[in-house]
Amino acid sequence: MTNRVEPIVIAPPAPAPVKFGTIDLALIMMTVIWGMNAVIVKLTYTQIPPMAFMAVRFVIAGALLLIILRVTEGSLRVDRRDWPKFLVAGMVGTGLYQPLFLTGLSMTSASVTALIIATSPIFVALINRVLGREILPPRGWLGIALTFAGIILIVAASGGVTLSSQSFVGDMLILAGSFLWALYAVLAAPLMARYSPLRVTALTTSIGAAPIIVIGLPATLALDWSQVDLWGWSGLIYSALFAIVVGYIIWNNGVKKIGGTRTALYGNLIPVIGVITATLLLGEQLTPLKIAGAAVIFVGLHLARTAKAR
Repeated sequence: MTNRVEPIVIAPPAPAPVKFGTIDLALIMMTVIWGMNAVIVKLTYTQIPPMAFMAVRFVIAGALLLIILRVTEGSLRVDRRDWPKFLVAGMVGTGLYQPLFLTGLSMTSASVTALIIATSPIFVALINRVLGREILPPRGWLGIALTFAGIILIVAASGGVTLSSQSFVGDMLILAGSFLWALYAVLAAPLMARYSPLRVTALTTSIGAAPIIVIGLPATLALDWSQVDLWGWSGLIYSALFAIVVGYIIWNNGVKKIGGTRTALYGNLIPVIGVITATLLLGEQLTPLKIAGAAVIFVGLHLARTAKAR
């Protein structure tokens, strides 16, 4: 989540075992990876500007995902009729989402980013409702209302709702990115019914990475890479290798082995880890208003995620 980022909603889940097992430990590791990602990216920005960071990050992540797919499944092929669907999903989930997320992160705090990006499941519910795929009971709509109320509190805590506030603009970019990630989840779900999660993830990520790499090329060439030290390179590699490649693979294995619902529950830990990490490493202040906003978001997420759609 990226960045990390919120998880992909995919095809009907497999029956979930009751016992806590190895995959649960892996998913906990995934939440730590994604929870720390916003903070690590924020630190890396002090050496690598966002556009150059995005371009090189996706050269690494896209290439690795395609190599893993080729090695594990033997080909990169999909039916010709499905390529437009892959193109649209890739542009929404990577080509548009990632620039919004990473640019917004450069303008606001890592802790606020971690909390706002946790709202993606709410947008998934809203999009599915518009498409007529499910009807939420009042409990679900109450959860959605509380989640957005929590966002308002957090935005107010991070600088106030003024169009001239850089943090406000950053918060809105993150919120727009959260919506796009949810839209990607909805677009990717039908593809998951026909192809493996790894194939969908690798191809949509690589497709969406192409324009990011092209747009970020001037910034990449202009940067004096000799001035980037070991910590800067470590942050870049961490975000590409762990937050995207490793995180996505763990997530997809979780969905396959224990089902999408149980896997998604681990996403609740991501903003908690993000806020704690930002406080410890970046010295970001945990104000009472921000804590209140986080609490309201968590209550809203719980109500929305546990509401049974009709």
